Amino acid sequence: EKKSTAVNFLEDKARLFPKEIDIITYLASFYEEDHNFNKAISLLKRGIENSPQNTALLFRLGIVQDKAGLRDQCFATMKKVIRIDPENASALNYLGYSYADLGIRLDEALTLLKKAWALRPDDGYITDSLGWVYYKMGLYDDAIRELEFSADKIPDNVTANYHLGMAYFKKGDKKSAKEKLKK
Repeated sequence: EKKSTAVNFLEDKARLFPKEIDIITYLASFYEEDHNFNKAISLLKRGIENSPQNTALLFRLGIVQDKAGLRDQCFATMKKVIRIDPENASALNYLGYSYADLGIRLDEALTLLKKAWALRPDDGYITDSLGWVYYKMGLYDDAIRELEFSADKIPDNVTANYHLGMAYFKKGDKKSAKEKLKK
């Protein structure tokens, strides 16, 4: 009830103020939460038409495109964010991790993730991504080094523990692998 009231309110405001980025962002997040990805994408694109260099809108668009299964569009959008802001660690990480997770463009993924890590070396999520690309490249010692750091930074993160467990497993440390995979 409250959510639909908020959405109706924001839809009215979006009609009155079609260039207001905050309204677009909030309304798109409601659409995204409801898995109404087409509406969110359409709204975000309208916002980008009015503010083509807005990396926050572009980044959000990329995420929604990915959730909608539009992976190639997501990649193109993230690359655009990086062209506009080469030091956008979030976009560098998102694109690099996506490549690593899919096992594609691993050299490019490593370059993107090293740059993201250089910008935010204490970020456990970026370090997890870096470790995961090392894992995908078969560089298990490097992977474990980064993934242990990540697991220390974000100890309750399921993905970080899974990644570390898998790296331990590949190195033959079954005991540590089991411990992390249980977590």
